Amino acid sequence: MTQSDGMVFAFSYAWWEGPPLKAALNTKLKESSMNMLKKVALAAALTVSTMSAALADPQTIGGVTWDPDYPLDFSSSSVQIQQFIQPDGSLRGFGFVSTINGYGQSEFCSTGCELTFKFSGYTPIATAGNTTTYTGGIVQIFRNDGPSTINPNDPTTMNDGNTGLGELWLSLAGATFNGGTLLGTINAINPPNLSGLGQLDVVGGLAAAAFDTNQQVGGSDLSFSTSFTQPFPGEGISHVAGTGNFFGQSLQVVPEPGSLALMGLGLLGLAQIRRRKQK
Repeated sequence: MTQSDGMVFAFSYAWWEGPPLKAALNTKLKESSMNMLKKVALAAALTVSTMSAALADPQTIGGVTWDPDYPLDFSSSSVQIQQFIQPDGSLRGFGFVSTINGYGQSEFCSTGCELTFKFSGYTPIATAGNTTTYTGGIVQIFRNDGPSTINPNDPTTMNDGNTGLGELWLSLAGATFNGGTLLGTINAINPPNLSGLGQLDVVGGLAAAAFDTNQQVGGSDLSFSTSFTQPFPGEGISHVAGTGNFFGQSLQVVPEPGSLALMGLGLLGLAQIRRRKQK
């Protein structure tokens, strides 16, 4: 090998180990890493998209099923409610949930359960004309798996003893709007015709996460209405039977999309590391 050949070899070797090649290798590694991250992010996005597409299905919480995509979500009706006006003017009572988002009892409680509720603590604070403003109030909805003794078509079969049984499904407290949690109106006394309109905040229960939305008037979670026209013999407006509705919005209870994406990224990253070790 001639001296000039050695010089060329030394120059080539220096270039191979020198900054130009290192820079080129670093650039290549960065590009490879970026491509890998893009693939991982795309796969995670597809995973989240696929899981989100499944959210249109009805959901079941505590044995109660309903479809959050129902056009009038959320709405429930009660064909039987009893209300008592206490000696101090406060309100209490109980009721039976008949439908949820268009599902009858045999559909939203396909396992044979029933939903009943109790309310109490509505205290009168002001009366203007035939309308009274109430404050406070709690409403608790229970899911009972035991045999039912309530006939939805017969209000006399429902009482304090066979309502409010089982597990607490949703706990609600009166939400204040315009100074009150409930407006109660006496439209007529004989025969009685009473109506109510109020708002509620979710405070607990199995299904709390699905209804804590703050989407109703004044930032409340649910609204409700009542109508009472059937008096019990000799009790006038102090003990009446009627109907009612809860209405608002409900949510699908699923992991946060960000959590799903991070989980997908983590799993895909572990898979990539495993491939590298195998190589």
